[in-house]
Amino acid sequence: MNPHGQAAPPADHQWDVFISYAREDYIQAKDLQDALLECVTAAGTTPRVYLDVSRTGTPVGADWQIYLEEALRGSRHFVALYSKRYFEKDVCQWELHEALKLPLTESGGFIPLLMEPAAAEKVPYVANRINWIPMTRPRWIDEVRGALRLRTSAARPVLRFETPPADAVVGHTLPPLRVTGSAPQGTPVGSAGGTVTLSAQPPDAGLTGTLTVPFTGGTAVFEDLAFASAASEVRLDATAPGCEPATTAPFRIRAPERQPDLAGSGRPTLAARGRPVFFPDGQALAVLDGHTLTVHTAAHRTAGTADLRERPRLWAHGHTCLAVADWSGRVLLAAPDGEIRVWDVPAPEGARFNVPGALSFDGDVLYVGTWAGAVWSLSLGQTPPHRVAAHPAGVQVLAAEGGRLLVGGLDGTLTDIGEGRRAEERSLEAVLLSLTRVRDFALVVGEHRVHRWDLTGGQLLQVAQPVAPVTGVLPGEELTAIIDAEGHGVSFDAELAVRVGFHTVPGVRPVGSARHGRLLVLEHPDGSHALVRDGRTTHVSPHPLAVSPDGRRVAASDGRRLLIVPPEELGDAAEAKGRA
Repeated sequence: MNPHGQAAPPADHQWDVFISYAREDYIQAKDLQDALLECVTAAGTTPRVYLDVSRTGTPVGADWQIYLEEALRGSRHFVALYSKRYFEKDVCQWELHEALKLPLTESGGFIPLLMEPAAAEKVPYVANRINWIPMTRPRWIDEVRGALRLRTSAARPVLRFETPPADAVVGHTLPPLRVTGSAPQGTPVGSAGGTVTLSAQPPDAGLTGTLTVPFTGGTAVFEDLAFASAASEVRLDATAPGCEPATTAPFRIRAPERQPDLAGSGRPTLAARGRPVFFPDGQALAVLDGHTLTVHTAAHRTAGTADLRERPRLWAHGHTCLAVADWSGRVLLAAPDGEIRVWDVPAPEGARFNVPGALSFDGDVLYVGTWAGAVWSLSLGQTPPHRVAAHPAGVQVLAAEGGRLLVGGLDGTLTDIGEGRRAEERSLEAVLLSLTRVRDFALVVGEHRVHRWDLTGGQLLQVAQPVAPVTGVLPGEELTAIIDAEGHGVSFDAELAVRVGFHTVPGVRPVGSARHGRLLVLEHPDGSHALVRDGRTTHVSPHPLAVSPDGRRVAASDGRRLLIVPPEELGDAAEAKGRA
C-alpha cells in the first residue's frame, strides 16, 4: 500500500550502515544490528542501521525496490553477510551489484563479512577483489566497528516514561504511551536505527500490542497497548540497545466493569437473547438466538421469526433489508417490518446441500452465489428466485450492482459479467475473502494481497497486505478493516491508504462496523465482544454487541436482554469522566 506522504529516504546519508543478507541469515543480521546499536558514532549519536524487515527498515506500503535503491544510495557503509545462501538470492545479488556501482569501494564503505569459509568460493569476480572480515575470528566485531568508524558508548543514554499509566482496564487500549531517550548531556538520542521495546512484569498480565517501535526525534510512541488479565500490581519496562532501561511505578489492571443495569435505566430494552444485528435504518433489529432469527421493529415490537437449519455462514445488508445464509444453503431474507422470506438454495444433482459462497445486495434484491457455481436472485414477495448466471469455477466472492455481476471463483479468478454474458477476467489469488464495489473500482481482499480493479480503465493494482495472512475482513462504506491471526489490524480506503491501525487479542474477527469503518465491533475467541474506536478498544463485553450503521446506537446484551444505548455510554467510568 502507498500511504499518503510516504517517501523513500533521501540520498544524503540517511543511513550509517546498510545490512545486506539472505533471509535465512536474519538472526545473524539482527544480532549484528543490535551490536552496532550498542555503539556510537564519532559525533556521539546512535548509528542509523538499515535492516529491511526491522521496524526502522522499509515502511509498510512502500515500493520495496525503490526504497532499497534509495537506501543504498543514502548509506555511508554497505555490510554484506556472505554465506552460501546469500549468493543464491536474486535480491542479494541485486543489492551487491548496486552497491558496487557506488563510490563505497573507493571510500572503504564496502565491508563484506564472511560468515562461513565455503562462501568464499561463491563470491563473484567483480567483488572478489574486496577484502572481507571472516566472522570466525575471535574479535571480528571489533574489526567491524573500526571499519564503520564506530566506538563503544562510554556513557549510556537514559530512557524515561513521559506519562506512565496510573490505571488500566482489561482489554481496553491504553492512551498513547511515550518513552524518551536522552544522553547524559541532555541531548535527545535514538534517531533512525534506534528502537524501544516494552515488557510487563509480571508477564502473565498479558501485555499486547506493538511492543517494539522506533525512536522518532528521541521519542518512541506506543499507541495500541492493552492487557489481557487483571492484576493488582504491574510494572512496565522499557529497553533499547545502548540505553539505560526505564521502569514505571506499579499500577493496577482492573477487570471490566459490569454491564449497565438494564432495569430502570430509561433506555430501550428488548427481551431477547442472542446475536443482535441492526437493519440498515439503524432502528430495527434482527436477533439470532441459536437457529432462530427474530425481527424487532423500530418500535421494539416482535414482528416475525424464521429458522435456519445450520449455523450461519454469511450476512449481508441491502437498502432496507438484511439477509443471513447458513452452511446448508438456507437463506433468510428479512425486512425491518418483520416480513421474512425463507428459501433453500437448490442443491446440485446428487448433492444434499448447496453451500453459499457469497451474498450481495443490489438495492433490496439479494444475489446468492454458491460454491457449485450458480448465482441466484431473490427478493421479498411472491417473485420466484431466478438463476441469473452460472460460473464454472464456483463462487467465492460476489458483488452486484445495476445488473452487473462481479464473481470471484474458487480458482482465484475475478470475472466481470454483464447482462448474462462473461466479459473480462483477472487472475488474483487462491483465497479471496471479500469483494466490494467502491465507485468505479472493484476492491478485493485476498489472503495475501489487496486487488483494486478499475472497472472503467481496466487497470489492475495488486499490493501486499500490511498484515498477513489475513483471517478476517469487514468492508465498510469508506474503510475496509482487515485482521491477521495475531490480532494486528488496519483499516484502509479505496485508494489503499491505511487510515487506522490497531492491535487486539489473537484470533478476533470483525463482525460489525459504523462511522465509515472507524467504529468496529470485534468478536473474541472466547465469545466476548469489543468496541474499537479509531483503533482503540474502549469497551469489552462478555456478551454480543451490535452497532448501527450510523454509529449512533449500540445493542448491548447482558445474556438475557438487549439494552439500546449510544456507544459513548459504554466504557469504564474513568474513560467516561475523561471524555466529559
